[in-house]
Amino acid sequence: MAKQKGSDLLLKIVSLILSFSLWIYIINVENPIKTMKVYNVPVRLENLENITEQNLALLPNQDIMVTLTVKGPASEVYRSVASNFRVVANLDDLPLKAGINEVPIEITSYPADLDVTPSSNVKAIVYLDDYLEREVPIVSQFDAVAADGHYVAGTTFNPASVMVKGPAQYVNQVKALAARGQREGLEENYKEILSLVAIDEKDQVVNHVQFSPLYVEMNIEVFSTKSVPIVVDTAGEVPEGFELLSTSVAPATILIAGPDSLLNQISEISTEELNLSEINESGDHLKRLVIPEGIIAVEGNSSATVSLVLEAFETKTISKRVTTIGMAEGLSVTLSTNSVNIVVSGPQSALDEITEESITAEIDLTGLQPGEYELTPKIVLPVDMIEVSVNPLVISVTITVEGEEELPPEETPAG
Repeated sequence: MAKQKGSDLLLKIVSLILSFSLWIYIINVENPIKTMKVYNVPVRLENLENITEQNLALLPNQDIMVTLTVKGPASEVYRSVASNFRVVANLDDLPLKAGINEVPIEITSYPADLDVTPSSNVKAIVYLDDYLEREVPIVSQFDAVAADGHYVAGTTFNPASVMVKGPAQYVNQVKALAARGQREGLEENYKEILSLVAIDEKDQVVNHVQFSPLYVEMNIEVFSTKSVPIVVDTAGEVPEGFELLSTSVAPATILIAGPDSLLNQISEISTEELNLSEINESGDHLKRLVIPEGIIAVEGNSSATVSLVLEAFETKTISKRVTTIGMAEGLSVTLSTNSVNIVVSGPQSALDEITEESITAEIDLTGLQPGEYELTPKIVLPVDMIEVSVNPLVISVTITVEGEEELPPEETPAG
């Protein structure tokens, strides 16, 4: 069995040698005429300026190649590779368009023993697009971080925009040219020259476009900061019958930034005017902050909430004993009533605290001689209390000399 397998292998080797020898003989001795295709032969484009003159642009990433049919002696045909051929496509004076263009080729160099005539009708496929120029802004993607107590107020570029050129399908993708970088601990204005990159709406890089300049001068403005209180600007008085118990504002302070010449002049930030005469209940009022020109609210605050607490007035009746003052020595006084009923009005919280002792009701007898008088007591109320009425409003006062009895009225004799 092993002997039989050895004989078969030897037979195969001999057959292979004979076949190869025959092929060598045919190629080198007989050398018949053969036809073969040569694939992926690169094409060189000439007179590219004709593309620009027709307001078109060559699309990128094109491997412009053709397939050539060659004919000749087998020994030459089988040795043919793409690098043996030089193929050009002359764009001069050709009518071109956006999209697919079939351009005639010319085979300017090839092995002398080969015939490439069958390839004369082969065309190179060239993809073009409309040429577009568009001005786009420069945007900052520069991470500028201010030092403590400072604020990055803004970034400007010189120039502020750049012209982007190239195939329309790529130029139309460009949203802006981004200046990228990073800098920390800024305490003063900062300047740097940065390279630019074209980006789309998703901030992805757009390739295959041209723009000039490639670099831009960036200027960053840095301001000092300080915290100042927010004050409420009010006008008018709360309507009659109400008392304003408290006013507060949130936030109570605001962090601002600006040039030192302006910042040093500001000690507070006020709200827009709040008209108290239009308010008749407690509540919150959103008011715009009045930020001076040239000053920046660091945290973006543009308004504050003003909280007002109002209390409606109520009434209360208090009986108060009437006292006299200023009576001369040696005189005595008799009042038609020793007390008055006083109706007072004020906030309920204040009314709850008021007592007879906190009110005075006095009749001033200074300089009065013995006799009868009709006098009005002077009522003094606590702060925030309003006198509504006093009953009786007028008291009959009789002043006599001490020790003298008050005589009854004389009777008129009967006629």
